[in-house]
Amino acid sequence: MQIQTGSSENQAIHTNLQTQEKAAAEGGRKAAKQQRKTTIFAGDLPLHKDPITLRRQQAQKKAMEFVQNAWDTDRKTDQSIAKYEALAGEQRKEILVNRDRIYECRDRKENLREGYGVEKDSQEQKDLELLERRYYPNNGEFADLDFTEEERKRLEELEGEPLTEYQQRCLEIDGEEQVFKIREGRAESALVAYNGAVRSIKQERLKSHEMTDAQNNAKKVMEEASKDIQGMLWEEAKDQVDETYEETREEEEKKAEEKEAEEEKIELRREQKELMEARMEEVREESHETEAAQREQEKDAREEASFLKDMAEAGFNVAGAGDSVKAEIKDILNKLKLIEADIKGIEVDEEI
Repeated sequence: MQIQTGSSENQAIHTNLQTQEKAAAEGGRKAAKQQRKTTIFAGDLPLHKDPITLRRQQAQKKAMEFVQNAWDTDRKTDQSIAKYEALAGEQRKEILVNRDRIYECRDRKENLREGYGVEKDSQEQKDLELLERRYYPNNGEFADLDFTEEERKRLEELEGEPLTEYQQRCLEIDGEEQVFKIREGRAESALVAYNGAVRSIKQERLKSHEMTDAQNNAKKVMEEASKDIQGMLWEEAKDQVDETYEETREEEEKKAEEKEAEEEKIELRREQKELMEARMEEVREESHETEAAQREQEKDAREEASFLKDMAEAGFNVAGAGDSVKAEIKDILNKLKLIEADIKGIEVDEEI
């Protein structure tokens, strides 16, 4: 059957198709956008790791932490040593700088002595040296103990006398030298402290054996992990053996069930075959019985036909006789046949 539609219906169908295509395209864009949002990259997912690999990685991480901590400590120790050694180096430079300044001061005083023409064993030079010891003693707390009685009297005399220009300039230089001596002394003290700190740190390092202990701890961690992994491998092998045994047992049970089912099928087919053969035997016996009955019927029919023929030849008309009459006649004929057979038997005996 052909369906015809008008132009308005075609237009409606065309419009509907366009609407469906547009909706499908929009749905496809939304689906693609949603898919981009829900896309999961394999690199963003944590990879599954078997327990043995995970245990080994954990042990390695812990061992590395021991070594890393020891390395960090050792590096900090090295940094501390380097720091104090650098500070000690700065103090050495400070000592040398101030020592040079001291030598410069002494050279300046020597140049002044020569310039002013002051002899080393002159009273002016001796008085200068006495005043230097008084104003810039090596130990100010016990300064008075450093002078003899004669030196004390001379200092008292010098207090009332003016200083020579040479003496005054030298004492000014002594003041500068004293500043450099103080700085040199402070630098030497700091140098001793920094060198002591370096020695202490090195001695502590020798006592701590941080890196050796870390390596020993890392070794212990790896040994424990190795034992754990061996146990895990043993359990895994045992589970695998059990699983294989279970699979083998199930397979053997399945084969046994299949064999039993097959034997049942064979037994069923055998029984069916026996039933079939028995039925066929029954059919054959029934067929033989039927054939025998049929042969008997055929024989009776031939005998009856022969009887009727004999009776007809004898002049008897038994076509309309009943069965009882026919039976009696037949019985008489049978007897006659027997008599005839007997007679024939007698004749045979006589011939013998």
